[in-house]
Amino acid sequence: MSAATHGAGGLHPLLELEASVSLDRAAGSGGALEATVTGPDPHEFLAAALDWHFSPATGSPLWLDLARGLDFDPRRDVRSWADLARFPDIAGALRDRPVEDLLPRGLQGGPVPSVFETGGTTGAPKRLLYTPGWVERVLRWKVAELRAAGFPEGGGWLVAMPSGPHAYGHTARLQARELGSVLFTVDLDPRWVRKAIAAGSDPRGYVGHLVQQVRHVVTSQRVRALTTTPPILAELLLDDEVAQRLAEVEYVALAGAHLDQDTYELLTEALPTAVVQNIYGSTMVLTTARLRDPAAPPADAVYDGYPPFVSFSVVDPQTGEPVAAGERGQVRMAHVSSGVFIPNNLERDSAVRVPGLRPEISDALAQPAPLASFEGEQVVQGVY
Repeated sequence: MSAATHGAGGLHPLLELEASVSLDRAAGSGGALEATVTGPDPHEFLAAALDWHFSPATGSPLWLDLARGLDFDPRRDVRSWADLARFPDIAGALRDRPVEDLLPRGLQGGPVPSVFETGGTTGAPKRLLYTPGWVERVLRWKVAELRAAGFPEGGGWLVAMPSGPHAYGHTARLQARELGSVLFTVDLDPRWVRKAIAAGSDPRGYVGHLVQQVRHVVTSQRVRALTTTPPILAELLLDDEVAQRLAEVEYVALAGAHLDQDTYELLTEALPTAVVQNIYGSTMVLTTARLRDPAAPPADAVYDGYPPFVSFSVVDPQTGEPVAAGERGQVRMAHVSSGVFIPNNLERDSAVRVPGLRPEISDALAQPAPLASFEGEQVVQGVY
């Protein structure tokens, strides 16, 4: 990783600053867990990141090419986290650009990153690079959060979520290993079911196919934790034998599809012994968000990023300007690390703006919900 050196041979400042970021959770009022983030001065971190991504020696071919079309100099003119909105949304480039062009030159020659893809909700999937360092960092965060939520370590864990080109299956396997849990998996292909729905086909056949596989695991194995989508769980609970088994599960994570409060209450009635978490995140920022209160129901849940790496803002979709705290707007996310620079990614979701833990970097989100359409495409949700 010779290009990552800087000046007289030391590490680039961004790599040093990344190593200084820590995340701690402490008991807060009302028994909830409150997360605190400590780390470098945010402006120092941002300046180092911009230097890294826009220096010919360390930047990626993608960003060095894009920089030539900008009407500003990122290293000179970007002075705040709010200025990240000046960058273009590069989601389109991530659909077709060769992945070699996404890797910063400062990391070339180092450990090979993994490539994961988005679900393809709004068109062709986008590809993201997950460096081994980032995967390890997120693994530490998520394992700590699962323990804080009461995950039954050592118990069987069934994950019925997308695997294959998607990050979820890969990261769940790593987490299970850290938690000493046997992992059972059922693969979910979100692209197939969305394609079927968009074409006017009935998705119930595919849902039945998934439920049959999950049923076999639940009725034959000792499953103490479950991760799946709200529509799949709802279908599972219609089966009396499966519902009886799931009533003994201790931890349930729901992700991949919108969960409203009414559905949450119906589902949790059938899961009397389980901590139920409603997970929200995006492959575009390489992780799920952090629940401020691990057991909060959807109506009360607050989602934080991981500043300075992952930050959120809530903006007016017409003007791009931040909405006031307590108001709903479109979610914009950013990822800033040595491996990836996605400064201005508009999501397919809206959310209510909540003050973040480090408000100079990031908002927090409440009540996220999908938009009806995005980038001219109808947002199709099926089982994921």
